[in-house]
Amino acid sequence: MSKFKIPVKWIENQLPVQPGLYFVASRYKTGFGSYDYMDWDGEQWLKDESITVVGWVALCDFLKLIDAGWPLGDDEDKEFDESFLKYKSEDDGGFVEVK
Repeated sequence: MSKFKIPVKWIENQLPVQPGLYFVASRYKTGFGSYDYMDWDGEQWLKDESITVVGWVALCDFLKLIDAGWPLGDDEDKEFDESFLKYKSEDDGGFVEVK
């Protein structure tokens, strides 16, 4: 797998407004830093006290930067195909697939 730089526009020194899952840059008391996904409950990060969030980006914005395709083996899942065709022949309740 090749390594690519992804141009993330980190939000720093500001807390999120909406509760949800975010992509974060975290710093630990040891000085070690890492990327992670973290929940924000609307008031605080749901994390251990030893972790400092130094930057974050909404997960939906982060995922817009990635075009990962889809696992090829899923296209070969015959059970899914049969289930999908059965579901499609019934009322789909307004389901719309977006590509």
